[in-house]
Formats: sequence, structure tokens, C-alpha cells
Amino acid sequence: MVLLRSDLKDEALIDFFLTNTKSANQVFHVGHHVELIVLSLMVAFISSWSAFYMAYANRQANSLTHRRVSLACASMVLGLGIWAMHFIGMLAMPLPQLIAYDLGLTALSILPGMLAAWLALHFMQTPNPSKARIVGGGALVGLGIAVMHYCGIAAMQMSGVLRISFSAFVISAVAGLFFAVSAFAVQRVLHQSKPALLSWRWRLLPPSLLTAAIASMHYISMQGLRLIPDANTPSPANAAAGGSDALSWVIAGLTMVVLLISGLATAILRYRDLWQEVALRDARLNAMIETAKDGVITIDERGLIHDYNPAAEKVFGFTREEVLGRNISMLMPSPLAEQHDGHIQRHLGHPDEPISVNGREVLGKRKDGRLIPIQLAIGKAITPGGTFFVGYLQDISERKRTDAQLRIAASVFQHVREGVAIVDANHNVSDVNPAFLRLMDKTREACIGRSLEELYEDADIPPEMSKLWRDVATNQYWQSELMFTRGNGSMWVQRLSISSVLNELQRPQHFIAVVSDVSERPGLELMLPHADLHDSATGLPSKKLLLDRLSNSILTARRKSTQLGMVLIELRQSSTASSEHAEADMARAIKLMAQLLQQHLRSADTLARLSVHQLAMLLPDLKAEKAFETVLQRIQESLQAPALLRGNLSLYSVHLGWSSYPQHGITAAEMMEHAQANLMMHTGLQNRPLSL
Repeated sequence: MVLLRSDLKDEALIDFFLTNTKSANQVFHVGHHVELIVLSLMVAFISSWSAFYMAYANRQANSLTHRRVSLACASMVLGLGIWAMHFIGMLAMPLPQLIAYDLGLTALSILPGMLAAWLALHFMQTPNPSKARIVGGGALVGLGIAVMHYCGIAAMQMSGVLRISFSAFVISAVAGLFFAVSAFAVQRVLHQSKPALLSWRWRLLPPSLLTAAIASMHYISMQGLRLIPDANTPSPANAAAGGSDALSWVIAGLTMVVLLISGLATAILRYRDLWQEVALRDARLNAMIETAKDGVITIDERGLIHDYNPAAEKVFGFTREEVLGRNISMLMPSPLAEQHDGHIQRHLGHPDEPISVNGREVLGKRKDGRLIPIQLAIGKAITPGGTFFVGYLQDISERKRTDAQLRIAASVFQHVREGVAIVDANHNVSDVNPAFLRLMDKTREACIGRSLEELYEDADIPPEMSKLWRDVATNQYWQSELMFTRGNGSMWVQRLSISSVLNELQRPQHFIAVVSDVSERPGLELMLPHADLHDSATGLPSKKLLLDRLSNSILTARRKSTQLGMVLIELRQSSTASSEHAEADMARAIKLMAQLLQQHLRSADTLARLSVHQLAMLLPDLKAEKAFETVLQRIQESLQAPALLRGNLSLYSVHLGWSSYPQHGITAAEMMEHAQANLMMHTGLQNRPLSL
């Protein structure tokens, strides 16, 4: 600060801005105490650093109240720092006269710095503040420093007149604005560059620049300050420090107290947020562990169990209370149990070595002593309390059983002698086994992706696919026999069975088609004893043998393009007949009927007894339908002729029913059904007496 002599009467001194002085010998300078300058800079730096830290903590806070309190504390700390730095700087400059301060104006001088700090820090709260916000915030802080500085000077009460050099005013304002804007710009860059990864020296740069803004604004302007004392002002050599010392020290002390209180409040709020965040994270983690489908077990460096979730209880059978605090080896079979502690110690000896257990299959021991296969993954967590190991495990017993069953099924699918095709819901073939390709004489490429209908276009009589799928939809099953002509002209018969596989909604998910070659199947007569295939009373073939021969005859007729006939003969006792000996009479009548019909049999024909009162004739290898009509006419004439047997006389009615292949059916069931229906309709031989 420069003091001017009181006898200077230049008109330039009338203005607030002093623009010239007459001569160098008309002024003398006032120095500063270096210790107090350093103290003022420290106060400015600590308040700047605290304000930036609180503002950053404010951005991380979850609570709106916390953010508002942190922002208020940060602006208060920065405003108090600017305010305290000014008065400590004034204290560092000894003046030749007593100085008093206007308490009201002194108190109000704190507001510009606080308000500017609040606005600037508020601009910085957005995740990515724009350049306009950075420049605006820095300019506001620079303006707040300047307003506070000159309000503090205006609050000084002394004898004399204060003037300031215009050049010093401009330089101090430009320097303050430059350093303030630079501080906020550097702070933005550092936060965008992950400040946690930066060196601590870089983090000190923004508060250092803001300290430079506060100091330059004060000390440069103070260098341009001029005091014109009145005539009664004592000389500088004899002057004593005024009463401003006490106020300056009170302001400095009050600022430090407020700084500590604000910092403590921000720290408490930050700790509260961190505690809530940790509590929330722990709650989420506990919920994840408790509801996890996999077993989760945590152990410490000694192998003692600390966490054990419900899924682990299901795996091992031990409850949580039974395992907590005990060694993990209790869940392992020997010799793994004895070796486990050694594995932990070897790993602790190499803490930087990663754990290589991820999806390894090991054996675990249940509470009942059973050993179960387990898929295990291990993680590591290094905490202040020591190293913890986390195991994630699954009981894969069911999966291994399923895998074994799938391997067996795959082996059966590949090696079974029957052809198997898997058909999807759209009736397209998705997979076939080698036997299917061999029987169908096709390549895999010719089958996969094609519809089942296309594969059976080459059949001599292709199945009616619409009826086939209707039967499968109704009964979940369909079976029939088909005939194919091989490339060499030979014929072969295929039995095709289709069954549906339903999903959980009881809808067809896919279908299984099984193909068997029944061309050379042995007849029932070679497989079963004679008594099982013949009627004990008449010695005639039974219904079972008749149906077997009928099925074979249909295949032969299809192969040779011939016809065959089926005749049913039924005896019905008339209402006038006595029922006393009805059963014996019926047996004798059936025998008589058989004797009469056998006269018309060829060597290839079959006469069989279907029931107590019903016979059947199978007439294969007929060249034309007219031949069947001729045979049927002869049978009718024979049955109309009277027959004489010993015994009582009974009256019977004779009913005939017939069917032929392929006119009335192409399967044994269809031919039998048509003959039975025909039997009910045609009663031309009714009331024809038989003499017994």
C-alpha cells in the first residue's frame, strides 16, 4: 500500500481511481507480514479445497436434502474463506493509524462471496456442465471476490481518504476472473477423467487456482491502494497498529470454526449416505443369496463357514445352524476333507494368483453320508478383515442321470433294428436313425426337412394322411401295414406306427414314427401251440388264427393283385325251439354246419369258428369277383338242403354275411366289420329248418 503526503493538492486525487502521482518522493510504502500472508493463503486454499470436495460429495448423494445441505455448506465455506482471507490480508498490512470497521457493512460483506459461490457450485452439479456454465460459474466467483473485497475496504473507518490505481483495479479483476474460470474448468476436466484414478497432485490444482483468484484479487488491488491521511496523522515510523487487529483475528478464528463445522456436517451426511448405500447393497446381496437357485457358501482363511444359503441346505441336508462356524471339510469326503486346509494356505501364500476353479465337478458329502456330484465355482474377496472365499455349487445328480439316460436313448436310437423317425409338429422329419434310412432305402439328406407324406409317395398304396393325422390327434396313436416294391421288383411289407409326444399343455410337440419290416414275419401257427389256435369242440381254427390268416391273405392279394372273400355263417335258434338242451343242440348244429361247408373248401381256404353260434370262411386267391359270387351261391344252396342227424328235432335260422377285398375293405378289421354289417342286413336263409 502506498501512502501519499497530505499536502498533495492535485485534482486527480478527487476521483476514486488514482491515475497519476506527482513524484516518487511524495509517496512512501507500507509492507506486509509474511506469516499472515501465508496464513491468509492457507485459509483460502483450505476453504477452496473443502468447497470443491463438498460439491463433489453433493453430486454423489442420494438424498435431495443431503445435496441441498452439502451445497449450502460448500458455498458457506467458500464465502467465509474469501471473507476471512480479506481480513487476514488486511491484518498482515500494518497501518500508521487506528482503523475501525463498520460492523453492519463488515457482516454484509460476506454475502456476495457466499451467493456467488452458491450459484457457481450449483452450475457444476449437472453430470456434464457446459462451457457456458463453467465460464459463468467462474465469472460469478470472480465477481463475488471483487465485490466482497471492496465491500470490506468500504467498511474500514480511518482518518484520511482511500484511492485506488485504475490499472491495479483492472489487473486484479482480470487476474481474479481468469484464475476463477480456470479453477472451474480444470475441476470439470478432472471429474470427466475419473478423479479416483488421478494423482493427488492433480486434485490440488482446482483449489490452488481458486486460491490464486482470491489472492490476486486482494493483493494486486491492495498494491494499487492509496491512503491520503489528514494533517494530524502521525508519521509511519511512530504509528502503532490500530484496533482492527482484534476484529481480523476474530474473523479468521470464526471462519476456521465454521469451516470445521461445515466439513463435519458434510462428512456426517456423506457417512450416512455411504452407510445407507452399504446397507442397501447388503440387503440386495442377502436377498440374492437367500433366493439363489445355486448353493452359496462363504468361508474365511481358516476354512470356517460364514454364509450358507437355503439352496445349500437342500444340497447337503445340513441346516444353517449345523454348519455355521464349522470347517468346510465337513461337507467333503475323504481324502478331500484332509487336503482342503492345505489348499487354502497355499493359495494365501500367493494372493495375486487367481483362483482357477470355475465349473469344476467335485464330490460332496450329504448329512446322510451319501456322496453327490457337485459343479463348483469359487470366487475370492479381499476385505480389511481378511480373505474370504465364496463357493457357488449345484447338485448335478439329476443332470448326470438325465445325461446317462440320453446317452442310452441315443445309443438305442442309433442301433435299434426298427427304423425311427422324429417328426415335428408340422409333420416334417427332423431326425432319422440308420435303420430308417436302410429300410426306406433313402439318404439322410432326402429325409431331413421333408414331410412324412413325401416319404410315403412311393408306397404301392400310400396311407391316407388326413385320416392318419386325425387318428393320431384323437387316439395319440396310429398303426398300419404298407407295401412297397423294391428296385429289384420284390415286394416288402412295412408296419408303420406313429405316436404323439405331448408337451406340458397336452399338445403334440412332436411325433415318433417307427418302421418295421414284417415281410418275413413268422405266422401264429409257428409261434403258438395248436390248442391255442383251434376250437376244442370242432377242431376248427379259432378267431385268432383266422384273423392272422386274413391279414396275410390281404398282403398276398395286394402283392399278386388278386381278390379274396370272407363269409360269415350264423345260426340263430328259433323262438319255438326248446331251451332245455339248447347248448348241446347248438354244438351239434355247428358241427353239422361245418361238415356241410367243408365240402366246398379248397386247400387254401379256411373254415374257422368265431363264436358259439358263428362260423367263418376265408376264400383267398380269387381271380375275379365273379368267382367269389359263384362260391357264395354254392354255399347258400348247400345250407338250404335238409340234413338228418340223430336226436331231437330243433329249428334254426341261418344268416349269411360276406365281404371281399378290395371292394369292401383293405384291412382285416374293415373286412370283418363289413361282413358283420352285411350279416345283419341279409337274412334270406331265415327259418330254414335243419333236421337234427
